Amino acid sequence: MAGGAGLVACGVLGVLTYSMLGTPSTQVISLVGDAIFATAVLLFAIGLSPGASVVARRPLGVTAMVIVAAWPLVAFVISSLLALNEPGDGSMIYGYVALIVPAGAGLVAAVQIARAAVLPSPWRWAPAWALAVQAAAWAIPNVIIVAAGPEAIQGLANVLAALGMLAFLVGTFGLGILALILAAQQRPDGVEIYRSA
Repeated sequence: MAGGAGLVACGVLGVLTYSMLGTPSTQVISLVGDAIFATAVLLFAIGLSPGASVVARRPLGVTAMVIVAAWPLVAFVISSLLALNEPGDGSMIYGYVALIVPAGAGLVAAVQIARAAVLPSPWRWAPAWALAVQAAAWAIPNVIIVAAGPEAIQGLANVLAALGMLAFLVGTFGLGILALILAAQQRPDGVEIYRSA
């Protein structure tokens, strides 16, 4: 329940950040959203009890989810440090790392969540579906850029931004709402109550 609420809050803050682009508070809101995201993902990975971990506390799944959780904060620090320096090879290498690390960790985490079978089927595959939507949201603009050429990008900027926001919302707001629904459906075992005579 807490992890789902955290993802929903992260999605709301992401929309707020997008709507306030260019204002001084954008970076602060984005950083708060990243911290909430990290906390929510760690709650899903470790759980408040052994049975509450979506990866059954398996080391590979927990490690992958810790990387997924920490990556936005790590990326914020690295990109802030790179912004202080002249553009060069460091920013190009970071670009590749920023593509490979979260995608790889997300894929491993999604597979581990599905394999752990803690969540009911078919919902244990929901993180993989969200990852597929995010991959499509990354691939489609690149295909459009290659097919239409860089000069056509300006006319499609709003569509491409909306596609990116949709992918973000599926991974945060969508998974958060699903987690809240699944948590609400779980009922603790009933306790037999005896009436006094």
